[in-house]
Amino acid sequence: MDIDSLLHQYQKSYYSLPRGVKTFFGSLYGNIPLSVRFGKHYNIHKKILEKYENSNDQFKLDFQFNKTVETLQFAKDHIPYYQELFSKYSFPIESFKDFRDLDKLPKLTKEIIQKEKLRLYTDKFDKVAEYSTGGSSSVPMKTYAPLSISRAKEKIYMNASFEKIKYRYRDRAVALNARGNIDENKGIYWDYQLIDNYLLLSVNHLTQTYIETMLEEIRKWKPKIFYGYPSAIALFIRTCKAIGVESIPNIEGLVLTSESISWEDVKLIKAFFNATVISHYGHTERVISAYRRDLEDYYFYGSYGLVKIIDNEMVGTSFDNIVMPYINYSTKDYVGKTTYYPGTNIAKSVSSLMGRLQECVITKENMAIPLLSIGAGHFASFDNVENAQFYQDKPGEVTLRIVTRHPENINIQYIIAQMKKQVDNKIDFKIEFVDKIENTTMGKKILCIQKLNIDNYK
Repeated sequence: MDIDSLLHQYQKSYYSLPRGVKTFFGSLYGNIPLSVRFGKHYNIHKKILEKYENSNDQFKLDFQFNKTVETLQFAKDHIPYYQELFSKYSFPIESFKDFRDLDKLPKLTKEIIQKEKLRLYTDKFDKVAEYSTGGSSSVPMKTYAPLSISRAKEKIYMNASFEKIKYRYRDRAVALNARGNIDENKGIYWDYQLIDNYLLLSVNHLTQTYIETMLEEIRKWKPKIFYGYPSAIALFIRTCKAIGVESIPNIEGLVLTSESISWEDVKLIKAFFNATVISHYGHTERVISAYRRDLEDYYFYGSYGLVKIIDNEMVGTSFDNIVMPYINYSTKDYVGKTTYYPGTNIAKSVSSLMGRLQECVITKENMAIPLLSIGAGHFASFDNVENAQFYQDKPGEVTLRIVTRHPENINIQYIIAQMKKQVDNKIDFKIEFVDKIENTTMGKKILCIQKLNIDNYK
């Protein structure tokens, strides 16, 4: 077992250490080369990514075809659920000749995974790493991956997105996420994660009350990049602007992760930092990985996993998961215009990612509309709006919850009119002022509380 896989099992103990002890050991461990920490799989997958990215389309298609066959064969040999599925649909692996043959199999959904979990994985070939999908998902679940392979591979592809802004591993960064020991009694709303060289800011304290002390810590840290949830970085910017801080100098780039993001927020972030913005797409299931530079298309890392677009939904097949392979996995993430590899239905890039299906609202005609496609992320950027969230429990009726210190300055009728215009008056909106909007336990913004069973709507 490699060093990282061994120590990962004790990460909770590490993060609970006193700040000084954690800083010392984090810095010590962080200076060990990644190829040593993550073992042989790090160099293997780094070389795969580099060769893939520097090859022509035919090589890329051949690579993806061979990896798909490898996943199918592994599933047939070792996974009871797929053994039964292949038999039921008369799907012999040896007759798999074209990517479209995958269409003969049904989608793998979160509901199926929850029901069939014990028949969907094996622990014969690697130690099992267990992950939980975020609380913002419509169906939270446990998922499994090979500990040594998946962690090394994930680090490589995440770093590949970081490197689009000329970042080198352990360059100083500010990270806005939920992790870190915050000491409110001492007025400390940040922590240091020196394994990767991050200054961690508490996403639960990005208010005018605490922002000055955070800004002072940022000045001392002298970061090269910002990294984190788009909603947290957008809130950080709005709070800075509220106290008269119009920019953070000398930032070379930003990497946004884990959440859908509107074009309005990309423009807001890019203008504030005057830097390149990389939006990295990934998910806990580790089936698909992609990135976008500023407002360009999202480009899929084809060596990571196979991506098909079915009815505008991303459907993926995993590579290298020798614990719990995913075949035709329904991500419930929807896309805009797609560019395909020549002569295939395999996606190379998409113009936009419009958010998960649970981030939809339902019209009076029982149609699902992605929130980001109607500019949902824009409303939280209005003056005096500190946070915003949609709530729906009846088709055609949606409440926009707003956190603000100055409700008297919110133009309610204007916001409602703008939202109704975006949906062609197919939804009735109202606005409700609330004191606080909770994030998930991981610090992600919950854009919509959707009480309807959206799988019943198109």
